[in-house]
Formats: sequence, C-alpha cells, structure tokens
Amino acid sequence: MRNVSFEGEQPLFYGSRCEKYDVKKKSSDRQAPPDLFAERERMLLAAPVREKGRRSIGIPRMLYVSDYLPFWKTFFGELGYRVVLSDRTNRALVNKGLEATSAETCFPAKVALGHLQDLLDKGVDLLFLPSYIRFPVAYQKLKGTQACPYVQAFPYLARAALHFGGTKTIEPVLHLQDRRHFIKSMRDLARSLGKRGPGVLRALHRAERAQKEFVKAAGARGSEVLASLRKGEKALVLVGRNYNTSDTGLNMNLPAKIRDLGVQAIPMDFLPLQGVEMDGLENMYWRSGQRILAAARFMREHPNLYPLYITNFGCGPDSFITHFFRDEAGDKPFLQLEIDEHSADAGAVTRIEAFLDSLKHAPSVSLPRTVAVRANGSPYRKKVYLPPMTDHAHAISAAFQACGVESEVMPESDDETLRIGKEHSSGRECYPLALTTGDMIKATRRPGFDPERSAFFMPSGKGPCRFGQYNRYHRMVLDRLGLEQVPILSPSQDETLYRDVGVLGKDFTLLCWKGTLGVDMLQKALWEHRPYEKRTGASDRVYAQALRALTSALERKEDPLPVLQQAYREFNDIECFERDRPVIGVVGEIYIRANRYGNENIVRRIEKLGGEAWVAPISEWLAYLNVTAKDAARMNRAWRDLFKSHVAGWVQAREEHKMVSSFNGSLRSLHEPAISETLRAAAPYVHHSFEGEAVLSVGKAIDYINRGVSGIVNVMPFTCMPGTIAGALLKRVREDHNNIPLLSIAYEGQKDSQTITRLEAFMHQAREYRQRKNS
Repeated sequence: MRNVSFEGEQPLFYGSRCEKYDVKKKSSDRQAPPDLFAERERMLLAAPVREKGRRSIGIPRMLYVSDYLPFWKTFFGELGYRVVLSDRTNRALVNKGLEATSAETCFPAKVALGHLQDLLDKGVDLLFLPSYIRFPVAYQKLKGTQACPYVQAFPYLARAALHFGGTKTIEPVLHLQDRRHFIKSMRDLARSLGKRGPGVLRALHRAERAQKEFVKAAGARGSEVLASLRKGEKALVLVGRNYNTSDTGLNMNLPAKIRDLGVQAIPMDFLPLQGVEMDGLENMYWRSGQRILAAARFMREHPNLYPLYITNFGCGPDSFITHFFRDEAGDKPFLQLEIDEHSADAGAVTRIEAFLDSLKHAPSVSLPRTVAVRANGSPYRKKVYLPPMTDHAHAISAAFQACGVESEVMPESDDETLRIGKEHSSGRECYPLALTTGDMIKATRRPGFDPERSAFFMPSGKGPCRFGQYNRYHRMVLDRLGLEQVPILSPSQDETLYRDVGVLGKDFTLLCWKGTLGVDMLQKALWEHRPYEKRTGASDRVYAQALRALTSALERKEDPLPVLQQAYREFNDIECFERDRPVIGVVGEIYIRANRYGNENIVRRIEKLGGEAWVAPISEWLAYLNVTAKDAARMNRAWRDLFKSHVAGWVQAREEHKMVSSFNGSLRSLHEPAISETLRAAAPYVHHSFEGEAVLSVGKAIDYINRGVSGIVNVMPFTCMPGTIAGALLKRVREDHNNIPLLSIAYEGQKDSQTITRLEAFMHQAREYRQRKNS
C-alpha cells in the first residue's frame, strides 16, 4: 500500500483512505501503555548538578538545546554557575514568543523566543544562546551534518526580537562535527566566561558522561519497549525533531492522546538508529533529516512500528524531507500532522483515529525498496540543459560549449513553467523549486528531446539552505516520469567544487567567472542607463547585442574585454535625461532576485515607479563560495583543496580588476567590495559562521546604504529561511541607518496586487527619504 494524501485541509494525512472513523478509546479494564515521553523527560533531567556559585545562567528548553540538557546543566554547574531552566512550554510562554517574534519563522523558533523571555523575566545573570552549526556525523558515508538555518541564526533573530536589558548573553558558535572542533568550541565558550585550565576539561568530561548516560538509558528503555510489543500490536513512533515530538507544549500532548486510544507512543530517539545503512542519503546534510530518514528505513523492517510525522508550517527542511521520507517508507503508511499556534486538538485526534483505523488493512510485511536503474557513461558526453535562472546561464552554457560539452539554456520561465512545477510539488517547498522543476519537465516535452543523450544541470550544496536538496528532488521527479536514464549534473558548491568540475578542463571555471563578471557589468550598465534613456529601448538593444557577443567570445575562448569595451562605448552614446531618481538596492535570495519571472520583473517595476535599481551581482555569490570553500578546507585540513581555493581566489581578483577597468569606472554601481568587507559589515547583526545568502544580503544592504541609496528591497521566495532571517535582521539595519525605507517581498507565483501597492508606497517613502537626505 503506497502513501496517499487527503488533499485540501492541512495537516496532510498519509496512508490508506479510510472507510470509517470509529476507533474507540481504550477500555477501562486494560492497562494503559507506559508513558515513555514522561520517562524520557525524567532521564533528560536526571543528571545531578553541582552548583558552586551564586551567578545564574539561564538555559532555555528550546530547539537543540533541549536535546543536550544533561550536557549543558552539568557543564555550567561544574564551572560554578547556578543553572536556571526555562519553564516547560505552556500557553503563557508560547504567547510571549508569538508577541516577540519579528519574522515568520517556524512555530518552534517562535516559541523559543518565549523560553528566552521567560528566563529574562526570571532575572538570570547570563543567558545561554548558542548557534549550533554542525553536529557529529552519526552515520557512515554521510559527508556532514548541520542544523537548519533558523537554529543556526537563532541568536541573531533573538537579538532582533527581544530586549535583553542588562542581561549578558553567551552566544557560542558550535562546530561539533569531530573531537578536535568539539574541544575547540567548548574551550572558546569557557574562555568567553573567563574560565581556563584543567577545570574546563574536567567539567567537559563530566558533561559528556551525563549526556552519554541519557543516551544509554533512552536506548536501553527503547530496546525493552520494542521487545515487549506483541505480534500484531501496532505502535506509533513520533517522527520529527525532539524539540517538537517530545515537548508536550509544542505537540498538543499527542503522546497522551495516543495512549488514551490504547496505543503505545514511542519517542524517536528510543529507536536504535545508529546501525541503519544510509546508502543513497549522502547528500542529506541536516541532522534531523538524517535521523528522520534513518527512522523511515528502520520502521520499514519492523511491522509493529508506524510513523506519526510531526512538522510545522514554514519548516523548510521538512518541505523536502517529507518527500524523501515517503520514498524511504515505501509501502509503510504514515500520518503527517502540521502543528502551529492555530492547531486544534480535536482535528489532530480525529486524524490519529482515522489513521489507526486504516492500519487494520496495512500489510504486515514491507515490500523491498526499488532502486531506479541509472545510465552509465560520462554525463558530460550528453547535451546539458541549464535552468534559465538569469542571463548568466548563457555565459555558463558558453563555457560548457568551449570545453566541448553541448549545452543549451532552457527557455525563460513562464506561467506554464509554474503550472507544471506546482503539479509536481506540494507547494511547501521554496518557489524556485517549482520553477526549476517546471522548466525541467517542459524541456522533456519539447520535440527533439532525446533522453538517451540529455542531462540537466543543477548544482548541489552542503546546506543549511534547501537549495542543496533540489537535485535530489529533481531526481525523484525524473524517475517518476520514467526518465531514469537522464542524469543530473550536481557539482557541489563547497571546497570540492574544483574537483567536481575538473573533468571539464582547467578553462571551465575561469570561463564561468569571466562570463559571470561580464554579464554583471552589462546588467549594471543597462540598469543605470535604461531609466534615463530618451529613446525607449536603446539600452535593451545595446545590452542584448553585447550579451550575444560576450557568449560568442566565451565559446571561442577569446578575451571578453573587447566586447565589454565596445558595449561601454555604446552605452555612453545613449542620450539620457538627468539622473535624478532615487536609487534602490535590491538584495535577497539569489534565484528570485535574478530571475525576471520569479521576481515579477522587480527592476522594471522600480523603474516604472520612478526609481533606479541596483541589484546584488551574481559574481558576489561565486566569490563568496570561494571564501567558504577556503574556510571549509582549512577546517577539514584538506590542504590540496585549500591551495586550489587560494589560487582560484587570486585568479578571480586578477580577472575582476582587469575586466572592471575596461569600463573606466564610469558606473556608480560598478565596483564591488571584497567578500571580507561584506562579511565585516554584516558582523554586528549576524556571524559569518551562518553561511549563505542572509549574511550577504545584510552586508550588501549596508554597502548600498553607505553608497547613498534611498531604499532597500529584500526579495525572497515565500517561506525562504535565509530570506526570512535577512528580513528580520534588516529591520535592525534600517533602525541603525536613519530608518531608511525597507521592503521585504516574498514571492510564490500568485502575482498578488498587494505587492504592487506595497511597492508603490515604498517608492513614495524612498523619494521622501532622498529629499530629506539632500535637503
């Protein structure tokens, strides 16, 4: 039996369709199943704490901190602090979080603010507010494991939402992927508290022992429970993040409701998941995603266990993980509940009752998981189709052609793209996923498309953003369409990038860099001339001709400088009015800010409303990837990759200086700060360890403000995690910079008229701001 969803009202219900919904509560004469969630909490809080001092440190029961309470309680107690925990999640605490939130994050992140406010209300001396970045790799063959963006950026979101007053915050950046980084992170944390010497190591060892005792106790109790299940007895495993599944204030006390129905509810960390084989899941970089998919594989082999997947609206990782979970679960039915501040107990109980009733017809033996057959041979010998994200795709296509690989940029996204993409996605994923999926499927339906000699290009990544999961989702879609033989080229955007594309030859990355820089320069010239041209269309004609000439030069591996110099002269020949419009800096998620269809042509809208737009360039992202690749290679002691990244950075800087000089510096938006300067500008608002577009958006917005723009527009897909974080942080940036007008726009393809209205009001504010600034 495959998973089927009831369309319409959320939460989604997966499993067989039900004919009746009359599951009865347990009879009074039957002993209730044990409350394993209460047992888990007792285990979690069992570690004794030696409190040697008077200063208090507040530990919030939130997010991943709650998973490691034995560790943190013991560690801080051994260092001489009086440990104060926030209250258990309750309605008053939830309301505090909802009142404080400055961004539409997931429900647990909003509630986490309530835990912080609770500790502030208790008057703690110190507030523990960690940024979890990486965790130990728990499974063989996996490359790494990260927290989601909201967890990584939570200290910065909290600073943007709460007033800490005189309470000092401790905000360690935690890299826990191996012993070396773990020790360093903990020593740095202790040093921030003024603690050094053997006492720190002693506290650390005792804290580790306390955490291990909890894990051991949970595993032992889980083994007892699994062994006690009778043949034919069905138990529900609450699948998800522990801070969701095990917090009664976040999960509507579902374990108790399940027990009331006479069914055993089991915490996911009671399952022995460490030995699960993770073949095929190497690209899953979220810690929770790895555990959730491991649980799916484990439960496939255990007929007594059925998943109750708890998720939240706006959970970015789950928008992809739930698809992969369904794939891993195979014929095993499961129930998915989406919980937030508006959820009602009655609806959840009804769905649980219906699900339990459906299990009467569930198969007792799982079917083997099928693996699609892949084509052999190098994908670079096929025709490579590139997504039409931006005009820069034509430069990358030219680089492929120059290196002997046939390639083509797919036609620009349109309404058909969106329609097809939404048909093959759930709507919970980010908007660019629907666009790239729709464009890909559209290409397979075109006359002349040959699956045997075609491939798609979709880079991968190491997280924490969802983009790194696109290629795996696209793989699932192609397989379902019967196109298993069509490969997806997915070079990783990390320190291995140069190895991944090395098969194309040493010229490929250099040509991509030159092409990206060239298109950036042409676009800057276009956007600085078009709002003022006296002859409508003159700038577009120069730009289109120059773009064709640039790609032709790249295909022939010729120097693009003559093309840029000719374009520079032609742009300067365009007769223009006086440049007196307010300049608007556009930052945000890279796909949406670059894709004309995705952002509903934001640049032209700004121009139509009397403004001039400067858009963060694509080359910024490539330069940033090289910086993060250096950091990762240094952290992993991958010296060869580090050397390659240093060489690549030197070449990038050399070529950028050479190409920018061809425009003689006449464009006001031409020169870009070094990535180190952008990260330094963002540092008061977000630490550079939180990698991705949010830190770039904040840093670039400050750069634009320093250059004198009259407003900032932050564009993003609806529910985009980095975009939402950037939007919250940019509110603080605005306050610190004379309340410069700021507008965040979330796109999802609805073409909402309110967006135009908001943009019109924003442009009015930008004009007034410019007048005040110039008066």
